[in-house]
Amino acid sequence: MSEPWQSVRTMIERTATAKGRASSGYFSIEGTRLHERAIRASAWPTAVLIADSMWQKPGERETAVLHQLAQQNIPIHPIPNAEMERLTQGRRLGGLLGLLPLPKPLNLANWLAAHSAPTLLVAVGVVDPGNVGGLIRTAHALGADLFVAAGGSDPYHPRAVRTSMGSIFKLPLVTTTLPELFATLRTTSIQTIGTVAEGGIALPNVAQGLRGTAVFMGSEYFGLPNELIDQLDILVTIPMSSGIDSFSVNAAAAIVLYELKRSSERKS
Repeated sequence: MSEPWQSVRTMIERTATAKGRASSGYFSIEGTRLHERAIRASAWPTAVLIADSMWQKPGERETAVLHQLAQQNIPIHPIPNAEMERLTQGRRLGGLLGLLPLPKPLNLANWLAAHSAPTLLVAVGVVDPGNVGGLIRTAHALGADLFVAAGGSDPYHPRAVRTSMGSIFKLPLVTTTLPELFATLRTTSIQTIGTVAEGGIALPNVAQGLRGTAVFMGSEYFGLPNELIDQLDILVTIPMSSGIDSFSVNAAAAIVLYELKRSSERKS
């Protein structure tokens, strides 16, 4: 007869792939910090695995997490240390793995109708989940109102969730396709901005749109696709030192969002 934790382990293993997350309706979180931040955002796991060693001797923070989970009657399953080591691939983020239901899909049209002059960060075909998580964290830190994952960007990949450092629980996000996104944006007057390595307007000369702004960031390797560039209202170029032709996608997003935020604050 299998142990109760084994079925939870199987579910967590399924969340490692996009197909597994879609079919199961769950994603996973790892480590003490993500559990703390999930709990603060009332994003409660349905079950949690804990390494035997931590179960026997939890630290102060882990004790607080376990107490809060117990208050919500959330099942907590101790598992062998070797099993936790295998599941976390040796990462030392804290011996906790949680299984959470995927949030209900956000209706973009309804969300936009309910928000005045929002700032959106749109990740287009950003394939590295660490970069997706970093973009979510950057968007949250710089006051964006919504994160949009399009063209294969995957915000619920385990690495993306880890790299977001909990911002995934604080910042609304939507996953969509580019045709669906533009069909919705065309019903609004939201300004669309894309970054290009050269030939765009200098970033300091760009301001927030009166009805809001959507900032599009392209893939790490190819940038924004040409067919998308042709649909954007404004193309901007960030000044760079000679001898280099691009920023990392996360650095570029941070610079653009910071400059838009700064220009908006100057006007107010």
